[in-house]
Amino acid sequence: MRESPYVRSLPFQLPAVVGLAIVLGVIGPFGTYEHMDLARRIAYFGIIGGLSWLQIVVLAAWFGRIEPIDRWPVAGRMALVGMLASIPSTFEVIAVQSWLGHPIPLWAAPYLFPENALLTTSIAVVFGLLVEQHLRARADAELARVAALPQPPSGGPEPVSVPSSSPDFLRRVPPALGRDLVALEMEDHYLRIHTALGSDLVLMRLRDALAELGPERGRQVHRSWWVATGAVASVDRSAGRLVLVLRNGLKVPVSKTYRDSVKEAGWLTLSC
Repeated sequence: MRESPYVRSLPFQLPAVVGLAIVLGVIGPFGTYEHMDLARRIAYFGIIGGLSWLQIVVLAAWFGRIEPIDRWPVAGRMALVGMLASIPSTFEVIAVQSWLGHPIPLWAAPYLFPENALLTTSIAVVFGLLVEQHLRARADAELARVAALPQPPSGGPEPVSVPSSSPDFLRRVPPALGRDLVALEMEDHYLRIHTALGSDLVLMRLRDALAELGPERGRQVHRSWWVATGAVASVDRSAGRLVLVLRNGLKVPVSKTYRDSVKEAGWLTLSC
């Protein structure tokens, strides 16, 4: 789950969570303004918001590993995440209010759930859209940074020319990275090219790259990963999942959807 964009962007999310808790604490919605002072309202929304946030992150990262659901639009996937997160959140509301001196009986949970589900689902959808926007902005910034790098000297070796009538993915690889392709990694709307000399980011879809590369140059091993033939150094089966360790040290997860294809390629016979 550490590879999930929702986990990797935790530092970006934290200020928004804290800010929302403070705003709700000051406004005092859902009857809290009449029953709690400012300090208790901020504590209440801070605890509930923090717990709900963690539940949303964990569920979003988990669903990101389920390929059929991961293909859903962000709003639809995060709506499902919010609905599921609101189930434990409803009981957390009861527990925290009781702790703050306003006890609520457990039998009231079915009456609290609709209101809590609406709030949690709305927050989850907005949260998911913000994370996607953040990732897209980071990718755009990375592309701008790469574009600003100095080009290789004109006296250096000429890059391999590829006729335009025969599309070849290698013409997209910056000359400084060479032509020893190791893997491709999808990052939001962009593609990271990994070679033996380093990595770079290009604006391209993974499926378009695979169409240009053809089946003989490697295999897709995950919705977000493609690995070149001859790039696998060993296989790691620890932590209950299958991971390919490439010769440049990169670790690539193998999903269940592509496990048979990886096995057919003979890559699973390698050991650490």
